Amino acid sequence: MIFVDIEEVGLRLSASWLASARKLKKDLAAAKSAKDRARIIDENSKLWRELKADLAAVSHGKCWYCETRDHRSDNAVDHYRPKSSVKGTDHPGYWWLAFDYENFRFACTFCNSWRNGPDGTAGGKSDYFPVLAGSERAKGPDDILSEEIPLLIDPCSATDVALLWFDETGQVSANPLRVDLDNAGDEKVTTSTKYYHLDHVPLVEARRAVYAQILKLCDDADKAQRRWNASKQSSARDRYREAMNDLARSLKRTREYSAVAMCAIRSHRATSDSARIVFDFLNR
Repeated sequence: MIFVDIEEVGLRLSASWLASARKLKKDLAAAKSAKDRARIIDENSKLWRELKADLAAVSHGKCWYCETRDHRSDNAVDHYRPKSSVKGTDHPGYWWLAFDYENFRFACTFCNSWRNGPDGTAGGKSDYFPVLAGSERAKGPDDILSEEIPLLIDPCSATDVALLWFDETGQVSANPLRVDLDNAGDEKVTTSTKYYHLDHVPLVEARRAVYAQILKLCDDADKAQRRWNASKQSSARDRYREAMNDLARSLKRTREYSAVAMCAIRSHRATSDSARIVFDFLNR
């Protein structure tokens, strides 16, 4: 998962789309019953589907939750706060956010829908939206969302995204450098792993492969640097530069699982000069 700036989505919206969303929000507020609200939401689902391409564009076509770019996935527009109900509770859903683009997330099928995988794992966000025990939960448009403490890590929150850590096995854990800054950090990572199905074995294997590739690139670059230092030959220098360029490219946000690549770099900068140089370059 990488940070996705929801403001980039807002900048893409047309005046007509925003006007339609505002009208429907008023219609929802004026509806006389939950049944009427449900009808308005169902009859106007086209409005959020119209934004699928824009949502995909700001993440370079990758799922906002897992960074997978799967062209065979439905890639739905997920409502981060479920619009019609909240599973496991008697909450009616965050209906007043049904047409609010800031509540939209671009999601692959496995993150968005509950699946029982043949690998023995199960997960998928569906209409789940757990909050920290004791946290307030907004139940209407006049309630303050910021008083909620969601347990699902939000890709549109930089501090949330920083809680995730990936290691050489491809598994997810809490970032040891950040988790102490969030009292609910461990629980957020555990809960998000379950409901975004981040432990789905094919996904874990894909992350493991990216991590291994980064280590190989670091090793290649380190060896090339040593040869250059020893020989002072231009061919060795060119090979080192090429290896470093490959390493820098592998960390681009456009690449699948770029967050995994960054974790690999951070973990190995103490033992690899190339990892340290690339990390410093990215953080200057």
